Amino acid sequence: MVDENIIIQDAAEVDPNLLRMLDRGLEDIEAERTLPHEEAMAEVRRIREARRFARSNTGAAANA
Repeated sequence: MVDENIIIQDAAEVDPNLLRMLDRGLEDIEAERTLPHEEAMAEVRRIREARRFARSNTGAAANA
């Protein structure tokens, strides 16, 4: 079954940097250089909290 709501972009329409990041991520998975899910989510939360703190100290509106 094909979902008609999914739009597949041509490679020329996608940011090449994004494609490189995705490729590196896939290479990390294949080489088993990944964190367990709970550790990864803890790291994401730590980074987001640090970014929120930094924004609050610069007067920028928190938007995350």
